[in-house]
Amino acid sequence: MELLKKLNNYRLRNKISQQNLAKKLKVAYSTVNRWLTRKTTPNDMQKYNIEETLNALTKKQSLNTKTITKEKEYPIRERIKNLKIKEQLAMYEIDINNTIPKNNTPLVIIGDVMDALRKIPSESISCIVTSPPYWNLRDYYIEGQIGRERTPEEYINKLTEISYELLRVLKKDGAYFLNIGDTYIDKGLQLIPQRLAYRMISDVQTIGKNKKKIGWLLRNQIIWHKPNHMPSPVKSRFTNTYEVIYFFSRNDWEKDLYFDIDSLRIPYKSSQENNPDFPKYLGEEEYKKIIPIIEDKNKSTKYNGKFKGNERNIGASPGGRQSITGINYIKKRKVELPREVICDYLRKWRKTRNISAEEIDKILGYKHTAGHWFRKDAGGSLPTPDDWKKLKKILNFDDKYDTQMTEMHYVLQTIDYHPKGKNPGDIWEIKTAKLPNRPHFSVFPEELPRKAILSCCPSDGIALDPFAGSGTTGKVAKELNRKSILIELQSDFVKLIQERCGEISKIFV
Repeated sequence: MELLKKLNNYRLRNKISQQNLAKKLKVAYSTVNRWLTRKTTPNDMQKYNIEETLNALTKKQSLNTKTITKEKEYPIRERIKNLKIKEQLAMYEIDINNTIPKNNTPLVIIGDVMDALRKIPSESISCIVTSPPYWNLRDYYIEGQIGRERTPEEYINKLTEISYELLRVLKKDGAYFLNIGDTYIDKGLQLIPQRLAYRMISDVQTIGKNKKKIGWLLRNQIIWHKPNHMPSPVKSRFTNTYEVIYFFSRNDWEKDLYFDIDSLRIPYKSSQENNPDFPKYLGEEEYKKIIPIIEDKNKSTKYNGKFKGNERNIGASPGGRQSITGINYIKKRKVELPREVICDYLRKWRKTRNISAEEIDKILGYKHTAGHWFRKDAGGSLPTPDDWKKLKKILNFDDKYDTQMTEMHYVLQTIDYHPKGKNPGDIWEIKTAKLPNRPHFSVFPEELPRKAILSCCPSDGIALDPFAGSGTTGKVAKELNRKSILIELQSDFVKLIQERCGEISKIFV
């Protein structure tokens, strides 16, 4: 290429090292090296940068002050007259004021991830699912790309900065699934995923007019096991067969996380029959009669499971725990009412009687107890049947919930199986995926965003992938009839996203 030949000739004539040339061009040294050794060629934006830089050099102007700057580079519409990018811009519907999709047609925002996120309204996204470019793995030859930072620390800093903006756009009951890979330097694993996750949960952000401090809460470190993992020639360590997926939510408790685990439950393999000789529920008199039978049964019960003879680990098995405790009944309310219903009821009567929780505690002889009966958050609780009767005398409320709050029965403690199946757990075995006719193009396996969206994105919610790549998240969201927003820096990927998702909407920022 004539342009690269011209660049190299000037470098040699002026004794400029490749490292210094890379700094002046504001690209990685490895990028310049590949250009000059003809391993790769620059893209249109990089060609323009090289031309501007050479013009500045030949005029003997300082490259430190006269390089193509972001101010000159990114008002693109004035600077791309003779570039192919001008033709690409015509493809896009430029409408930065309409960044909320109206239906399940994926909305693709082409541009820098931070610029794109700033166009999305606060607390509008239900579920974020993404896998950013891994550090130092691939060079897409695009200015501002993620993954080509000089050090893991710079990479982590950049992703942490992006996480602040993701925190802003996420709803209070939303979730963030982050898949990220690790890398080695001098044979040492860098723990990039763990370091990033720790940074995210350690940082707290001030959001909104009320200066509320919120941050990230790590709910799971999910192991994505790859049964068809790539073979490795390494001889000094074990082959990597998994990646991590971090499951975050906001750490403010105003609204509980939306989490539909029932949509992912899997059938049980073992029998669900437990102690058929004993009824599930017993009244007071029935329980008294059966106590001697329970005691005899417990004496003769033996455990023959995998932890037999292992006193230390026998408690790890439900069957083992049951062999220790034996047949056991506990006393519970017959009817479980939603705590919020009782809380509203008690609040109304307390307000009517104009009495504080502290005054109720004093009457009952308690300390810091009554206050929990009037709370809807995770710290709330229901009064016991005896406390309910005492509270009725203090607040003089009606009989509306007396039966539900005071009637008790005995419930057999068994290994309870959920009728819809078991929780799939935090180890997901999912094969890696490839695109047809693109054997060297790795993509997000569809099962990953499918699990995330089904469990954490309600039917009227919006899924977001800030590093969309080939658009897998948008494809899956559309199949599940969810709205989605995809952000992608490389305009070349838009055609691929459209091939996979069908009809899409496009915005360029």
